[in-house]
Amino acid sequence: MTGRTTLRQVAERAGVAIGTASAVFADKSWVSEQVRTAVRAAAEELGYQPRPRRPEHGDVTDLGFLATVDETFSVANPYFARVLHGAQQACAERGIALHYEVVDPDSGRLPLCVQRRQVSGVLVLGHDIDRAYLERVVERRVPCVLLEHAPVDLPVDHVRHDDERGGHLAGRHLLALPGTPRTPGLITGEAKVSPVGDRTRGFRRALEEAGVTLDPAHVRSGTLDVASGMRCMNELLALPDPPSAVFCANDETAFGALEAVRARGLRVPEDIAVMGYDDVPQAEHTDPPLTTIATGKELIGTQAVWHLLERLRHPDLVTRDTRLGVRLVERASTTGTASS
Repeated sequence: MTGRTTLRQVAERAGVAIGTASAVFADKSWVSEQVRTAVRAAAEELGYQPRPRRPEHGDVTDLGFLATVDETFSVANPYFARVLHGAQQACAERGIALHYEVVDPDSGRLPLCVQRRQVSGVLVLGHDIDRAYLERVVERRVPCVLLEHAPVDLPVDHVRHDDERGGHLAGRHLLALPGTPRTPGLITGEAKVSPVGDRTRGFRRALEEAGVTLDPAHVRSGTLDVASGMRCMNELLALPDPPSAVFCANDETAFGALEAVRARGLRVPEDIAVMGYDDVPQAEHTDPPLTTIATGKELIGTQAVWHLLERLRHPDLVTRDTRLGVRLVERASTTGTASS
């Protein structure tokens, strides 16, 4: 058989009227299970895929929010929780249900909400998920928006923060601190985590522009949590010539770094300045309050929902890579005074 398989051909193969076949793919409740099975079997045999609908916002009732198996995307993580909240609020305002599901791309199993055709589209929060896995989702004709993910050459939209600019702002801030010349240190994360890689590049660029060489001994890689922040900061403080300021790739790491400094009886920022990234709610309540780079956590969730709804209404739109702005929030962990 040549050309695109039509719904009429599926209906003929299943022995039903074309209207009945259409009702199957529209998930109409009046269709019997026997007919539903026959139509779907005919569609699979002929390689038929229903054309995506072009709904208005009011026609979309369910969206999926997928998070990969990672502590970074646990609902207990303050960053993740705010992103999810932003997406939920955007859906609630439009009367849309949001299905939250944890997925493990390494298992090879597609999300249940995709397998069961329960959602009109999905938001995917994860760092550099295997392209082949994402391609399988796209092949199911499920519109997809990636959050905080490196660009992939697939018909999906991206929403992420301008993290390279954020790292650059952090580097410039630490270099501009008054007093004796400071040689900043860096506690980063795994290179495969694309936002962290962007932050690190921006930080290094700020130092290079200022003619400052980042000492490899002053660089540590953690796992973006409190425990690794403590470990990495202890390693830096144990050096014969420790850095006088440290940029941490996220706030959780910075919280651990602050604990390590206090445990040694040192003062922040007098002995060592510390700054983080994300500006989660706890950042302004640490001792001292944490200087950080603020990101639009709720906004990225909201923006992703908007992109997905636009994609559902206009499937032929060109793909988009949206960068959200970031800003420096100065607090006492670097300046000695809170000024957010």
